[in-house]
Amino acid sequence: MEKKGDSFVEKWHSVYFFMPVFEQPIKLPYFKEFEQGLTKKFGEINFLAEQPQMPQESSDLLGVALWDHPSYYQKEDRSLPSQLLLYGPDKFDQDLWDEQIIAQFWDCQPDWQGFAARCRYSLMASNMMAANLPRMEQYQIMADYADLLLELFPECIGIYWPHSQRLVPREAFEHSGWNSPDLHFLDGGFNVRFFNLADTDGEMLFDTLGFTAIDLPDLQCHCKDLEPGDVVLFLRNLAAYLYRQGNVIQDGNTVEGIDGGKWHCQREDSMVRPKRMVLDICPGKYAGGGRA
Repeated sequence: MEKKGDSFVEKWHSVYFFMPVFEQPIKLPYFKEFEQGLTKKFGEINFLAEQPQMPQESSDLLGVALWDHPSYYQKEDRSLPSQLLLYGPDKFDQDLWDEQIIAQFWDCQPDWQGFAARCRYSLMASNMMAANLPRMEQYQIMADYADLLLELFPECIGIYWPHSQRLVPREAFEHSGWNSPDLHFLDGGFNVRFFNLADTDGEMLFDTLGFTAIDLPDLQCHCKDLEPGDVVLFLRNLAAYLYRQGNVIQDGNTVEGIDGGKWHCQREDSMVRPKRMVLDICPGKYAGGGRA
């Protein structure tokens, strides 16, 4: 049976979503505050409705055109402004999560389950008409939009990113884990997961989630006898490279491994769900599964 939480990442989505989450019923800011915040972040804007107002219900939608971020359409030979959308308050759907997903909420330590249980209400924020923007511009807009919503909704306790299955408390997102602002999207849109493999001699599996949805390969490393923190750092650095450079690593290419050796890369089916094609990095003498 398909897992509800996996449906976001098993195919390409031209419309990207994230979900600010709340413990208490959501208090909306004044419309003028929202308008001023958008203008400060994104420059020239206009709302898509004749009489725009803050969305009061989950079925309500507020859309805004970003004139300083136009998307070019070759077929029509014209540029149109990309858009941001905000859907109204709703009860958060806890069925998006199961035990495996919650177990990877590393940002919510030490009480993964306790923090997850506090997520009772949500908004939904997305983009539109943005698929033709350069990747880093498109997703920097989403990171900036997330920052803005945290500013405008002080009761927001965090953000859930469905495509990466990552729940990030507001303090973690406000204090980026990256040393460059252009990587801020990866604070939510990218997730490194860790699994101890049962019935093996200490083998581990690391993979990433979130890149499939932005047309990049997620990463996978099946290994043993390595420090988990070193593998996480290795995957983060490789992910940052791909995010900036694009899908440039081909099957059979090598990357410099943690030990300084050449680790071979190959596209394979993911070892754990959700099902997707990943770029598997074989860590030489540290490889798991009897590989060389």
